[in-house]
Amino acid sequence: MRLIPSTRFTLALLVSFALFIQYSQRVSLSMSIVCMVNRTTIDNASRFSVKYGSELLNDKKFAWTEFQQQILLGAYWFGYIFTLIPSGWLSITLGAKRMFAGSLLFSSIATIGICSIYFIDRFNFYVALFFRIIIGFTHGPLFPATYTFWSVWAVPFERSTLTAIGFCSNNLGTSITMLVGGLLCRYVSSGWVHIFLLTALCGFIWLPLWLWLVADSPQTHRTISEKERNYICKHIGLNSDHKKKKTVSLASLPWKKFLRSKPLIALFVTECCNLFGLFFFYTNVGKILTEIHRIPTQYTGYILAAGFICMPISSLLAGIIADNVVRREMISLTNVRKLFNSLASFIPAICTIVLCFCDHTRQVLGLITILILLFSSALAYGSGYIVNFVDVLPAYSSIVFGIATAAATFGALMANVIAGLVIKRPVLEDWRKIFILFSIIYVIGGVTFLILGSAVPRSWALLKTHEPEQQIDDVTINAADEEETIPMRIVAPINE
Repeated sequence: MRLIPSTRFTLALLVSFALFIQYSQRVSLSMSIVCMVNRTTIDNASRFSVKYGSELLNDKKFAWTEFQQQILLGAYWFGYIFTLIPSGWLSITLGAKRMFAGSLLFSSIATIGICSIYFIDRFNFYVALFFRIIIGFTHGPLFPATYTFWSVWAVPFERSTLTAIGFCSNNLGTSITMLVGGLLCRYVSSGWVHIFLLTALCGFIWLPLWLWLVADSPQTHRTISEKERNYICKHIGLNSDHKKKKTVSLASLPWKKFLRSKPLIALFVTECCNLFGLFFFYTNVGKILTEIHRIPTQYTGYILAAGFICMPISSLLAGIIADNVVRREMISLTNVRKLFNSLASFIPAICTIVLCFCDHTRQVLGLITILILLFSSALAYGSGYIVNFVDVLPAYSSIVFGIATAAATFGALMANVIAGLVIKRPVLEDWRKIFILFSIIYVIGGVTFLILGSAVPRSWALLKTHEPEQQIDDVTINAADEEETIPMRIVAPINE
């Protein structure tokens, strides 16, 4: 059945818009901090400076130390980590639709709240810290809730494409925020205030569209065609007439099987390693360009926008290519996941080593390296570990993803703390230590997935609305070769 136009494609676009907003609000501080800090007065410990002009707002800046800046940039993860673990379970119990709506509503309010520090002379650092933690807290449920959606909306041979459409806007939101933020910082007094206001406004525009056009499952959607509903339910294993909301108790989860599952161990390690580096670059790439490569602020936004625009292109291409080669039985789904995940791990590892030798004297090489790092990192969102959770654990993907991402987020938080302790001066010698650490961690994640990774669903983690057919198109599935000879739509589950 055609994907475009369809209800599931509309859902993918709205999920994409939601994650666009999430990342816009997440990286808003990463761009804003460039024009929020008055570096000429940090040593004098002055609170702020005001530059009078013709704009509505005076040019207000703050004298935050490097350690305070890293704490602010990492504060998002303090809040994010607390809601990741329960949000997967809550999205199943309460409904992913409600989780999305509540998350972006309150994060948009908190983003506006950051603007209040413009009017605060004392304790502005702590007020900004509080709101950044709240934003992270409210964003935590979004990714696990996305997996709850795709577990009941994305048929196996469209999963990479739909997931890529949803996730590609993460980086698009980042790129546009960086581009617009760079212009606002350069040409508008207190441009950081406008950055926060614009990213919050997007949330309020998205909310009514989401509430009107989205449902938790095909069975409960008001306007989906009967043909599309039956198509989705047939290929996923759902009962098209079953509309009762699924509930899962924490006690009923197969915790021992989670701990013993080799593909799950691979996912856990790979996500922790990749996000340790990727999230750090999300929050610090602006500082790297301005402090190490000495690129003017007005150009930083353009460069970052170009880099983050490459990322959605990368993830979309990975998703489309992966679905096509598996549909044509050119390569098994497991090997596709391993291929793209390896590219998303080993190329960034090489890039971080190259960055050890790039300062303002090698600007071009440094810029190209950063662009390649961002482009290759996004391959995981199209057909790497990000998609693999739904492959292996369809029924529990949101719960397990929340737990794994919580651990990975803690690592991302520690990355900012470590950077704040190690980087004493804005020079390459200090940053080089961090780059070497990231390279080693990227390699560990890539090797682990190559050895233990899989895309075969566990038999104990299938959606069990009704019993799946044991035989499809008169093809008998052999457990010994189910990965190499069977197309994705009829891959047999493994009872691990």
